[in-house]
Amino acid sequence: MYALDALKNMKAGEVLQVIAGPQSCRSIPEEAEKNGYELVTEPQKIGPDIYIYIRVVK
Repeated sequence: MYALDALKNMKAGEVLQVIAGPQSCRSIPEEAEKNGYELVTEPQKIGPDIYIYIRVVK
């Protein structure tokens, strides 16, 4: 997953914005939390895209 690769290179407190399609809206938040990251908000649907904000806590 590209989001996890990006998160590994970020510093604590930084937030990654992920723009995904409907098929990814469950797997991205689940994998992020499983790997110790934090969702800033629930995924937000804007048009056909879903926006996910993930914070680095490590």
